[in-house]
Amino acid sequence: MRSFSVPDRIVGWALPVLAILAEGALLAVAYIAVEVVIDHRVPLLGTLELAAAAGLAAVSVRRRWVDPDAAPTGFLALLAALGVAGWLWSAEARDLVLAGNPVDALAHHPGGWLMVVAGMRGVGRAWEVDDRAVTRLVLGGLPALAIPWAFGQLTGPVDLRPVFTDHAFVASLTFVTTGFIAAGLARLQEIGRETGVDWRRDRSWSGTVVGVLAAVLVVGVPASVLLGLPGSAVARGILDPALTIIGYVVIGFATLAALAAAIIASAVRLTGFELPLPTPQELGGQAITDTYTLDEVRGALTGLGVLWIVLLVVTVVLVRVWLRRRSPRVRGGPTDERRIQLPQRVRRMRPAVAAVLARRGPVRVHDAVTAYLAALADLAGRHDDLARGEHETPRAHARRAGLGTDLDALQADYALARYGGRRLSPAEDRRAIRRWRRLRSRPTGPDRRPTLGA
Repeated sequence: MRSFSVPDRIVGWALPVLAILAEGALLAVAYIAVEVVIDHRVPLLGTLELAAAAGLAAVSVRRRWVDPDAAPTGFLALLAALGVAGWLWSAEARDLVLAGNPVDALAHHPGGWLMVVAGMRGVGRAWEVDDRAVTRLVLGGLPALAIPWAFGQLTGPVDLRPVFTDHAFVASLTFVTTGFIAAGLARLQEIGRETGVDWRRDRSWSGTVVGVLAAVLVVGVPASVLLGLPGSAVARGILDPALTIIGYVVIGFATLAALAAAIIASAVRLTGFELPLPTPQELGGQAITDTYTLDEVRGALTGLGVLWIVLLVVTVVLVRVWLRRRSPRVRGGPTDERRIQLPQRVRRMRPAVAAVLARRGPVRVHDAVTAYLAALADLAGRHDDLARGEHETPRAHARRAGLGTDLDALQADYALARYGGRRLSPAEDRRAIRRWRRLRSRPTGPDRRPTLGA
């Protein structure tokens, strides 16, 4: 199921991205516990950095830049590069390396080891995201979160426990949000593979996302109150990767702007013109420079992140509507072709209705499927207009025949068993046989059509 629409491809990319973010968030909780309890420091890495390591490994294996089986040397080099990036994320570790103590740098920051683990975990997301794998990640990760939480709350330093609670709560909420959304989208993908329906074009994916977000808010807000965290912690838990990306973008633009300003100032000074130096505010003969802590600007950054997310969603919706309206249409008919694709296990089931009736004669009724086939044979024998057409679906035939709920229920059982690959219960088979008998015993009118009266 390949889609050539840009919005559909963007929605399709959401599934592997969310699965990788869930991997990063789960590792982030473990990293936060180690940093706070063992190293007595504020965590430096977060969900986005660990997820980026897993995503880089996944893309490298997907693009066949590295092959863990055929060429393990390249894969080990990739893991080593990720580990070095994690270790050098700490300024103290960088100072130790520059001082000629690389061994001490390895033990100084455990983020390098977690980056290596993230790269190894990303190999599993290199190919198509599997429904069962994502479900195992969520169902196994939820109870696994209790280990770092207990480790951080019971053995962590008293002065750093609020730091651990804040960072671990945000990462845990990110794991729950991204993990359950990824599991829901993976399940829709599996259903679409069996039925031939592209889940990216179905509205059910948006309902899954909205439902998970609503559940996270219902659980996250009371949990943040019990832990003594501000309400913005819930928003950061849902939007933490996006907020981190916005932070890196702002830092990047600020760095480029500072570099450009330095180059322009140097060029101006070469002409002999001296720029005036900036003067700080003065109060009582003392210079005053306003400084802000991260906690003071965190609310503003969260609001900015929410604004950008809303703008992005609105832009994607508007672009999708615009592309649909601008798409070329063939005059005189529809532009798409619809078909039903049966699962592999369904193709081994009994042949079509007409073939069964022609080759085997009367149907021996023993379950819901044979009850429906026998009902079709009885109706076709009573009146020609009640026969099911060759290309008519069971639902359309039952609606056209208008014989009440008995035939409707029979066609529903048949559709579930044949097209849905579902195994009906013995109780449902017995109910279907009773419905067939009621249809068969109905009196006929002057035109030999069965009447609705029993």
